[in-house]
Amino acid sequence: MATSFRMIPETKTFEFTVSGKVTMEDFNALSGPLEDFAEEHDKIKLLEIIEDFQGFDPMMMWQGMKFDFKIIPHISHCAVVSDMGWISPLTKAAGAFMATKLRTFDLEELDAARAWLAEA
Repeated sequence: MATSFRMIPETKTFEFTVSGKVTMEDFNALSGPLEDFAEEHDKIKLLEIIEDFQGFDPMMMWQGMKFDFKIIPHISHCAVVSDMGWISPLTKAAGAFMATKLRTFDLEELDAARAWLAEA
């Protein structure tokens, strides 16, 4: 899978892109920097760009859930950007159980997602 991330300290935003199947290696490459960024800034904003999602390595499920419980309290706002039709309803359903302000955007609305996070 191709993953990439960037940190934007001025807006306390951590932005990452997912394309393909998420492996344990991908998870480890993103989770460490994300955790460090959250610890440094306390409350952060998250931008998830999902270009293509073909599942994840089942071996990372437990580690991923533990990480989510640890990191979610640090996320004040989350924008999920994807053209995959099933992502938006799933994201909104998960958001109903979190205090995080959550919005979904189509890929063509990436700049709007960034603007929403910057204004938050």
